[in-house]
Amino acid sequence: MRHSAPKRGLFTLESERAGGVCAGFNIALALAIGVVSSGCGAVRSIAGINTVQLRDAQVSAMEADIGPGVATICPRQPVQMHVAVSARLGRESAPSEYETWHGGNGTRRNGMLDFRNFAFSSAQGRFDELGWYTPDPDVLVSVDSGFAISTRLLHPRAQLAQSRHYPADYGCIVSVGTPGGPGQRGRDGSSGYDGRDGRSGVDGEQGDHGRDGGGGELGGPGYEGPRLRMYATYVSTRSHPKLIAVRVTGDFDDFVLAPADRPLTLVAAGGIGGAGGNGGNGGRGGDGGRGEGVRDQGGKRHFDSGGNGGSGGDGGDGGDGAPGGVGGSGGRIELTYDRRYPELAQWLRFDVAGGPGGAGGGSGSAGSQGSGGSANGGHSGRSGRHGFSGRSGPTGAPGRPGQAEANAGEVGAYFSGLPGVRPL
Repeated sequence: MRHSAPKRGLFTLESERAGGVCAGFNIALALAIGVVSSGCGAVRSIAGINTVQLRDAQVSAMEADIGPGVATICPRQPVQMHVAVSARLGRESAPSEYETWHGGNGTRRNGMLDFRNFAFSSAQGRFDELGWYTPDPDVLVSVDSGFAISTRLLHPRAQLAQSRHYPADYGCIVSVGTPGGPGQRGRDGSSGYDGRDGRSGVDGEQGDHGRDGGGGELGGPGYEGPRLRMYATYVSTRSHPKLIAVRVTGDFDDFVLAPADRPLTLVAAGGIGGAGGNGGNGGRGGDGGRGEGVRDQGGKRHFDSGGNGGSGGDGGDGGDGAPGGVGGSGGRIELTYDRRYPELAQWLRFDVAGGPGGAGGGSGSAGSQGSGGSANGGHSGRSGRHGFSGRSGPTGAPGRPGQAEANAGEVGAYFSGLPGVRPL
């Protein structure tokens, strides 16, 4: 964030994507609020994405980090880069301080540095265009090396770069394993067709009734949890004297390190059931036709005094939401923990529960009534009735629990030869 007041019109626009965003705004909006003369930058400011570009600035200093107070990186938790620069933009008389913004795509970032001013690189992870760093989830990749991150300013003249090193930390790892996949969401019911309006005549025609909305489809069942064999012991690394290590085999392979002073959950739960489809909306009732009291007779128009309006059609009923899908059955875990450390078992918790049922589908809205037709001297038509809303679908039933067992045993063979990991 710049700490001196910004000067109007000094921000340069982002290339390519910036143009696409600006082009996507309707020019009528810009005309209505009087910002056409200030160009795309003003429209981008309204959208909260008018970021600062440095390619035409004079940049004298750069500082890159992963956020205040963050000294380590956990292999299974993304972090966002933070870069601050001292730069003089355009015709400013003195440099100001700018910094990158923090958050996701919806974050307002006016006056903040765009992450595309910089090139980030790391052998232990990857970056996205919003500066988020996703570490390699394989804990063995960084167990000895930690995480090395390089930042380079992309600028035609200033050659600024910085490299930082962060030790690996495992505080974010609170579980190992995974639940089964979620069930498929049921399709929504189709909306009912609107009723046809009645035609005008001597007496207006009645409007057609709206059609009922269709019911949603049942959510699909959640998937069964995996079948896994896990082996656990205590290990040390270069920077951690004692950690819990768990080796996973079976439906998939994994290896994790976790703090030794808190519980670690072993997961093979069932997947959540799919949500039920929503009911379709009822169709609108057609309006009654106008009673004109006019008829043709021998090519001449005759006006009657009693032209009655047609009745409006009834609105269609909304469709019912479908039930959510049944949760998937829990899987199976066979745990063998190091018999030398019987206390290890108290830190390892199981989650092989059946998956929760899917949410029920929402009810379809009632169709609105058709209006009665007006009359020329006679009676106006009556309006139709509103349709009835559908019923919401119930939540699906939970899945059956799975199985878990734990036994003390010899596990050394599963932890030998791992780089940077030494069994206690």
